[in-house]
Amino acid sequence: MAKSSFFQTILSSSELPSMATQRLYLFSLTLLSLLYLAKPFVPTNHFLLNCGSHANASLFNRVFVYDSANPSSVSLSADRSVSVTDRNPSPNSPILYRTARVFTADSSYKFIVKKNGTGTHFVRLHFSPFRARNFDLGSAKFNVVANGFLLVRGFSVSNTVLKEYILEIDGEFLEITFSPVSDSGFAFVNAIEVFTAPKDFIIDDGARLVNSNGIENYKNLTSQVLETVHRINVGGLKLTPFNDTLWRTWIPDDGFLAFKTAAKQAVTTHVPNYQTGGASPEIAPANVYMTAQQMNRDNLTLNGIFNVTWDFPVGSFGASYLVRLHFCDIVSPALNQLYFNVYINDYAAYRDLDLSMLTFHVLSSPVYLDFVVDSEDSGVIRVSIGPSDLSTPSRINAILNGAEIMRLVNVKGLHGESKKRNVWILVGLVVGGFVIVCLGVAAVLLIFKCKKKKPKPPRRVESAGWTPLRVFGGSSYSRMSEGTATTSPGPNGSLRIPFVDIQAATNNFDKSLIIGMGGFGMVYKGVLKDNTKVAVKRGVPGSRQGLPEFQTEITVFSKIRHRHLVSLVGYCEEQSEMILVYEYMENGPLKNHLYGLKHPPLSWKQRLEICIGSARGLHYLHTGSAQGNR
Repeated sequence: MAKSSFFQTILSSSELPSMATQRLYLFSLTLLSLLYLAKPFVPTNHFLLNCGSHANASLFNRVFVYDSANPSSVSLSADRSVSVTDRNPSPNSPILYRTARVFTADSSYKFIVKKNGTGTHFVRLHFSPFRARNFDLGSAKFNVVANGFLLVRGFSVSNTVLKEYILEIDGEFLEITFSPVSDSGFAFVNAIEVFTAPKDFIIDDGARLVNSNGIENYKNLTSQVLETVHRINVGGLKLTPFNDTLWRTWIPDDGFLAFKTAAKQAVTTHVPNYQTGGASPEIAPANVYMTAQQMNRDNLTLNGIFNVTWDFPVGSFGASYLVRLHFCDIVSPALNQLYFNVYINDYAAYRDLDLSMLTFHVLSSPVYLDFVVDSEDSGVIRVSIGPSDLSTPSRINAILNGAEIMRLVNVKGLHGESKKRNVWILVGLVVGGFVIVCLGVAAVLLIFKCKKKKPKPPRRVESAGWTPLRVFGGSSYSRMSEGTATTSPGPNGSLRIPFVDIQAATNNFDKSLIIGMGGFGMVYKGVLKDNTKVAVKRGVPGSRQGLPEFQTEITVFSKIRHRHLVSLVGYCEEQSEMILVYEYMENGPLKNHLYGLKHPPLSWKQRLEICIGSARGLHYLHTGSAQGNR
């Protein structure tokens, strides 16, 4: 039997009669996705160390080199370290975990990174305690610091543990230091992985901060060290490093579902279309996007409106976490039929999520969304998905394909004896007092200087990280703010609007003026100085569409003049902002009238007029503006 007919035979029934059949079904998806596996990711820097051994060892078909093999690229600074071996290894214990490097004083590994290899890196530390001749590794207690960041403090293990971190390396090396805690006397490690993460794996300004104040952009995410707490394959089986191009492990979500009867598994045999989505195989493997949990509307014990909820224990109260949620619409027969809300810790993190709008209007395209939240008193991060007000009664649903929870580690490491700490405290007090005096003198001088000089107008700051737009033509619909516009001559004037005018128009981006949200960013209602109502589309720096969409919209919409197409009023590129200003549509988006429950149904005449108007607008876009307005 051919491969395709084999899978068709397995998947011919929509009902899975038993758990065994269900697991066979999911296992077949794993095999199918491996047939389409993309080219393996090749990191610029890739260090795999077998610590404390004199020979190489393999784990998941990856070769870990003994830690003294390449002194030119990895050096061990250890005043007192010894290699130890498990005296009674279990037959099932990997060879990698049968040896360890023990440190009886502060010691470090220094990894020399390539000049073109700076940026985001994965760091994985393997700990597997055993009894050696002079050491019981289960009694070790120690701190670990990486380039000044405290990864673990007072750490001890009783079972095999893998600690994974994601951090930025902006210098020539990465130094990982192991410091024994005094009452233990030693530290240890079995293996270390350090390798470059894919480009844009962590986007600096691509996350949304979710708390009681609403939704805000979270900036400088790459400056944080992230510790992986949970990595979940929602609706699927456990995935081992064999199935992941970044050698990660994904575990099933069964143990985290708050109400199992609220969820229903969804699966597909179609490999996700990575080309049109916002994710790549390195963001999450195909197996994650080929399974999901959806609302179980077949369960008659639940009413029609409910959420599917997962509780992820994190333990650290008051800490901040990056929550990365993975989505791929494998349940809808067509586009724009799935609208749902996403909640984190019972806050609305994303309302009216339409995956079609984030994936260039292609089904089964993977995307992910990043959120930063604080843990609650319970030490649990709660993630929920539920129906949107835009959902039609026959298509109420919500899905989730994967979830990752990562703790933000922003504590600088301190190691050494208490006497050293006291010396540094004294030095800090002296230096701090001197700085305060200097600041006081500087403040007095500044006050006298400000009295003598008139304030200068603020200087325009160019956007960082992308090339500013130079010249764009205007249109007869352009409206400029009076007297403050920075001119950029075009055929019909300038479309550039100063940032201060946009701030005034939106009351400094008041959250109460938010009228929409998309992959590019928030949309605010605003009023310009000439009382023109506008829709202000404020881009999220580092967003999925980002600069290409910003440039394309200005280039295209600045030339448009048609009664059935929204007109571009202007744009702003100051202070690292990418802002587009459009005509304001009083009646809101069309989908609210077609699918929303808050509006009366449109008559057939209205629907026909909308279709004709849309067709004329599309015809205008295809034939060009030279034919004039119609």
